[in-house]
Amino acid sequence: MGKLKGAIVGFGQVAEKAHVPAFKADSRFEIVAVVENLAERKALGEATFHNVRSYSSLEALFAQEPSLDFVDIATPPFLHARQALLALRRGCHVLCEKPLTLQPGEFAELESRASEAGRALFTVHNWAHSPQWLKIFELARSGVLGVLRRASLEVLRTKPAASAMPGDWRRQASLAGGGILVDHGWHNLYLIHRLLGSAISRVSVERFEAPGPGEAEDEVAVRLDLASRAQAFLRLSWRAQVRSNSAEIAGDRGTLRLDEAGLSLSAAGRPSETFAFPQKLSQGSAHPEWFASMLRDFQEAVENPPSRARNLEEARFCVEAISQAYKAARVGSPSSS
Repeated sequence: MGKLKGAIVGFGQVAEKAHVPAFKADSRFEIVAVVENLAERKALGEATFHNVRSYSSLEALFAQEPSLDFVDIATPPFLHARQALLALRRGCHVLCEKPLTLQPGEFAELESRASEAGRALFTVHNWAHSPQWLKIFELARSGVLGVLRRASLEVLRTKPAASAMPGDWRRQASLAGGGILVDHGWHNLYLIHRLLGSAISRVSVERFEAPGPGEAEDEVAVRLDLASRAQAFLRLSWRAQVRSNSAEIAGDRGTLRLDEAGLSLSAAGRPSETFAFPQKLSQGSAHPEWFASMLRDFQEAVENPPSRARNLEEARFCVEAISQAYKAARVGSPSSS
């Protein structure tokens, strides 16, 4: 198979800092077009790639580029589902920044359209390719922890990530779909699914704070009870005093603890172990190397249809968990499915 020819849709900070370096370093992909309606960002896109063509809308792109293999959607979240559906209708594979959508019904429509078109619908789950989480998955799969029973993940930030768009769209629920539960929660939910791999029985919201009425939440604590009887806990904040990531994964034979210093393993019948990493998980926000590693999974999804199921299952889990959490936050009680 030759190079996969694609277009980047939305040339903001995420595309510029994370996607572009990965695509430029990967000979399997060729970016031939950029879609951006902000003049300054459009010009930057044009200057970034050799002989790239630029458009102000997805409709203009498809009118002039009938032979694209894929689109890479890196626009604000409120545009993702519509743009993904349009791309699938035009016969393109879709690589989409999170969240793919926050509506279960919309997810079902996207999944159905991708199946009918025979195309990959793939959400950017790049945190699963960080060195820390790759090691966690390796150890969990090895059986050293025994049967996994609980996962607790915490993300502390002092503010949302920067945006190239005017204003702070991550704090605007109409553009982002929500606050930190969408922004960081999606990442942590697919990590939980990859670890525990079970349907959701119940979602409880233990803390849900926003700066003011109608504003997106900036602090949340959520508990998930899973069909396997495992439990998962998320604590997420944009109002912390420090920037950090931590996690604890417990099984019936051992425990993994992740913090800013690294990863430690305590398990029955073996000495304790520690694992160090070149960078903290909380360091930086673009992570082009994680995106580059994830591109192998996207290529596999394009070329091998059966491999598409895992990413879609993870995305479905994220949509269900987030939608149930917002429902629980509105009514002030747990949500069961």
